[in-house]
Amino acid sequence: MIFQLRELIGDVILVIMLTMIIVAVIAFLLGIIITRWLASKKDWSDSWGKAFIVNLVWLIVLIVVGVGLSFVALDPLISYVLALIINLIVGAIIVAKIYDKGFVSSLIFVIIVLIILFIIMIIVFIVVAIIVASIILGS
Repeated sequence: MIFQLRELIGDVILVIMLTMIIVAVIAFLLGIIITRWLASKKDWSDSWGKAFIVNLVWLIVLIVVGVGLSFVALDPLISYVLALIINLIVGAIIVAKIYDKGFVSSLIFVIIVLIILFIIMIIVFIVVAIIVASIILGS
């Protein structure tokens, strides 16, 4: 019985980690599209390269903070919220430098992009978690 519980806990942790990494990669790809879209709406440069750099930083923070804290807290939502806060601050600084804009306008830009991404990520997380859990726990 104890061994079955250990195996189940290991499977649950695996589901959480795989789900978080898959969601982070999906958020990265969608983030590039959303960043370019919003930049073009604001008449900023809608270059793929700039959007890629901004979202790559967000991806790194999301994976390091999200996955790292999940080992400690085992609550992916808390990890995502903390990563969101860090990405907000770091993102505003990077957007200000890359797009050569003021900090306040960069912060507003980042807030809009991250709110859209956060909402999408919650939905994607639920869907991916169900799929990954059914694959891992179903076998």
